[in-house]
Amino acid sequence: HYRDRAVLRPDDIMARFRIDLRAEAFRSVLGFTLGHWRRQPWRLSLIMAAFLLSTLADVLTPLYSGRLVDAVAGSSAADDVAWSAAISAFWMLIALALSGVVLRNAAFMAIVELTLKMMADIAADAFRRVQRFSTDWHANSFAGSTVRKVTRGMWALDLLNDTILIALLPSVVMLVGSTLLLGWFWPLMGAVVAAGSALFIMVTAMLSLGYVAPAARLANTWDTRLGGSLADAVSCNAVVKGFGAEAREEARLARVVAKWRARTRRTWVRGTVNGTTQGTMLLLLRTAVIGLALMLWAWGEASAGDVAFVLTSFFVLQGYLRDIGTHIRNLQRSINDMEELVDFQGEPLGIEDQPGAGPIRISDGGITFDKVTFHYGNHRLPLYRDFSVEIAPGERVGLVGHSGSGKTTFVKLIQRLYDVNAGRILIDGQDISEVAQASLRAQIAIVQQ
Repeated sequence: HYRDRAVLRPDDIMARFRIDLRAEAFRSVLGFTLGHWRRQPWRLSLIMAAFLLSTLADVLTPLYSGRLVDAVAGSSAADDVAWSAAISAFWMLIALALSGVVLRNAAFMAIVELTLKMMADIAADAFRRVQRFSTDWHANSFAGSTVRKVTRGMWALDLLNDTILIALLPSVVMLVGSTLLLGWFWPLMGAVVAAGSALFIMVTAMLSLGYVAPAARLANTWDTRLGGSLADAVSCNAVVKGFGAEAREEARLARVVAKWRARTRRTWVRGTVNGTTQGTMLLLLRTAVIGLALMLWAWGEASAGDVAFVLTSFFVLQGYLRDIGTHIRNLQRSINDMEELVDFQGEPLGIEDQPGAGPIRISDGGITFDKVTFHYGNHRLPLYRDFSVEIAPGERVGLVGHSGSGKTTFVKLIQRLYDVNAGRILIDGQDISEVAQASLRAQIAIVQQ
């Protein structure tokens, strides 16, 4: 079980303390996501435009709420001017709410199609690439872990799309719009809101990227190991039973679960600390805004409607800011969950067709090993050294030898499941490394043991 020993590597230890301010994972995952967005440009444009316009409706709602308060404060319904202003503000509020509902519905319908197509494409692309990884890669990777990486990454994409398009984009628009609108009437109020919001977002981002993300990345590593251990133990149950090893497998899984639990607990605790810090900062910002609104009213620079406008704007903005903290945490979580899936794209296939490789043409079926040298991975001693043999067309050959002598490897080399380190393998005079792998294997019949 060398592949799944619960051993902490130096990278694991450093992940506990590293502050990932370079955000390399964010760049790679967001670049990967952007590439899939580009496949659906019109749908993405529709989603962004609909959410931008619906959020602008939220920005303007506090303004007309303040006008409604001004219209009814200190006036009676008999005052035609006040009545007209109140009715105008009322219908504007209804129109803004209705437009927000319609635009959000259109955006949600579009994002459903966008996300489903992206998830389907990602699953198909990942499966296509995994299938083409070398035999050596599959021999050293848990099937359960691979499946877990793909499925977790798919659903993380759903969260990533929702976080960026449904959550963060409207939140940023709301923040900028409300700050500008408040600053238009009271520059000092706009400066306080802008400075407080910028500080809140900066601290939240630093905590999420530098404090929570490294712990979440290590927790995901152990989540993958847990999934792999479970899947492989269940799928190999016949072998486990054959050796009477149920207790041993349970003990091994218990060690993995203990590591997973410790790593996940640390991630959740750090997330709680992050949330508490955000709540404290929002409380300080609320105190500053409400206090400044009262001062403006006391100085005669704001009416009752203006105070209502400020308070409504801040409470709406506070909801968006509180959500920004959640959204950044969700963004960090979805990035961490997609990391291993995106890493598939950067892994070499191991055995690749040469550019322009054509199909093999079999006429007689003669096989030649020409001074072949081969060893597995980093093994020092080669299994074959300057090995040459010729199998004539139509000849029947049996391979005899002790376990590990290279019988199965001989057949795998003919299939080009591994590349030789030196020499050539020829079929009817054609070097199999220069032809398409699929065409070569299509010509070979295999009866598995």
